[in-house]
Amino acid sequence: MSQIVQIKSPVLAAVTDQTSYVKARNQAEKLSNEHGLTVADMPMAIQAMTTRPEVREAIRPVWIDTITGEYHGQRDGRSYETWHSAGSLATAKGLEKLFKQAGDYAFMPISDDEWVAVGKGSYNGQTVARVHLEDAKKGNVPAPGTPYTIFVRMDKDKPTINGRGQLDHDTFMQDDRVLMITGSPDSREALAKMLFGKKEEGGEGWSNIGSYHRINEVGFDAKPKGRLAYLDGYYYGLGGYYDIYNNGRFVGVGAGGAVAREKSASQSIVQPTLEQTLAVINNPDLNREGMLKAVYKLYLQ
Repeated sequence: MSQIVQIKSPVLAAVTDQTSYVKARNQAEKLSNEHGLTVADMPMAIQAMTTRPEVREAIRPVWIDTITGEYHGQRDGRSYETWHSAGSLATAKGLEKLFKQAGDYAFMPISDDEWVAVGKGSYNGQTVARVHLEDAKKGNVPAPGTPYTIFVRMDKDKPTINGRGQLDHDTFMQDDRVLMITGSPDSREALAKMLFGKKEEGGEGWSNIGSYHRINEVGFDAKPKGRLAYLDGYYYGLGGYYDIYNNGRFVGVGAGGAVAREKSASQSIVQPTLEQTLAVINNPDLNREGMLKAVYKLYLQ
């Protein structure tokens, strides 16, 4: 029986700038502490974008990294799992330590003790609810922000996971890996509506979205591995290794305030401002390609 924990879900966000991966994660932690936020996992980020248009406008021009991770290893067979707000990679200190050991497709080795502890539902004094994929499909998952994992045994449960490439709306809604990373059927549906929906109805109008994970290419050996997942601002969709060595952009989510900014040059947080970004997005003289190039130029300046 899955352990379900209900909490008050956060709704607002503060975004770090585009910078090196570990530095961005540390900045996100600092920014979140200053503004009473929590660095977001994927369910929290999706919820924030769904409930607050200004958060979505701040996040969607480029990608965001999250503290939702995908993991694999041996646990009564080959186990593929997503951890939301749980594990060492969900902390700035843990990520900084393990990042130096990142290998193929940015997967980092997880200690055996951590793998065993999370498998038993507790890590570092924190209760971690464990939810089997079949329960997650029924919506039996904790609220966003609660530490929990969704797991499936690849050689016993035979999940529907696209190997690599692009997913259209139907395959996106059938893909178990997408469900596990988004955290619930409701989150997957909300993200699908956002990405695939018609522009005149508030969607982004994509016909195909990437879903890149390469689990089988890395292998289910005796040493468990994990990496953090991101949501791209373009049609690359859900992944976990794009530009991990050079860039990072994390989001903090909280229950009050507004999209926060830090103007300290030494911290380089949230540059450019939201107003600058929206001015580019709302420029009627730019097509989508021109808008994307202009936004990236803003964030790279």
